[in-house]
Amino acid sequence: MKPPRLDFWFDFVDPLSWLLALELEPLERADEIVVRWLPLELRPPPTPLTAIDDPELADRWARARAIRGAGTPPFAPPRLVPWTRKAHELVLHAEEQDRASQVRMRLFSAYLLEGRDIGRVDVLVDIASVEGLDPTNVKAVLDVDRHQAAVAACLDAAAAARVHVPPTLVLDDRRVEGFHNGAAVRTFVGT
Repeated sequence: MKPPRLDFWFDFVDPLSWLLALELEPLERADEIVVRWLPLELRPPPTPLTAIDDPELADRWARARAIRGAGTPPFAPPRLVPWTRKAHELVLHAEEQDRASQVRMRLFSAYLLEGRDIGRVDVLVDIASVEGLDPTNVKAVLDVDRHQAAVAACLDAAAAARVHVPPTLVLDDRRVEGFHNGAAVRTFVGT
């Protein structure tokens, strides 16, 4: 029997998306689920850039810190919340070289734990290089917006699916929003 396929709407600047990704990863490795990663920018352009302590985001960060708990390295994002369209474009490029999973997790870590501005192309090129992608090729792909339309189409698809905020999991016509641990995900998918 084929494992159920979950649509996972996420963004790299969302700590709840990262925490849910960490819960999904072992389930996917164990072939309990198949995850289709779909970008959903928390603050897409032309939304004005904002600081991490923006009231709209503060509750999200408080929940993430509570879930993460003591004894783990602290979150250390940069003060400014960047647009993530280019980061999502990088992942689409990495998919073509079977490196998307590694690049995704590296982008989460770079922003959430290392305080790197993943809205900057030079930072994305560095991350791609560390993950084995050709930096010259990555820079060219990002500079010409090769995957911009695909990322924008995902935003339209999210709206059509009535998905408005990351993280959201969708299975058939059912959905759950926010962080859920692995046991809750198993319950949701019925495994």
